Amino acid sequence: MRAYSTMMAAALLVLACSARPAGSSEVPPHAVNIVQPAYPEAARRAGTEGTAIVEVTVGTDGVMRACRVATSSGDSLLDEAALQAVHVSTFAAGTIDGKPAEMKVMVPFRFKLADKQSEQMGERDFRGVARRYEPAVPSMEV
Repeated sequence: MRAYSTMMAAALLVLACSARPAGSSEVPPHAVNIVQPAYPEAARRAGTEGTAIVEVTVGTDGVMRACRVATSSGDSLLDEAALQAVHVSTFAAGTIDGKPAEMKVMVPFRFKLADKQSEQMGERDFRGVARRYEPAVPSMEV
């Protein structure tokens, strides 16, 4: 019982230290220009579809600091295409209380082949929108 109480006290202390003051305003980073990824030809021929969600760390100057695949599409070719697209996309920094802050944003890339005719014509269906964010430091879910 004592170990449980100690763990709970430690967890509450971490939450108290990482929580923002009441009334603080936060504006998440947003995409200025999300570049459409090229649909990998091998994935197109195989009929592979999926959604890759890329976590992007946006710096105080709006420049991408880091990115990683947070949720795989199930195909490494699609995941790599999403990462390449993020590297050439542009973002605006988020703010906390009006001051630029480094934050993370999740950007989904949906790879979907519309139909066989579109597949042969080389068309692609892409949707990439920044939907969820979380501050980079401290790391806590928003």
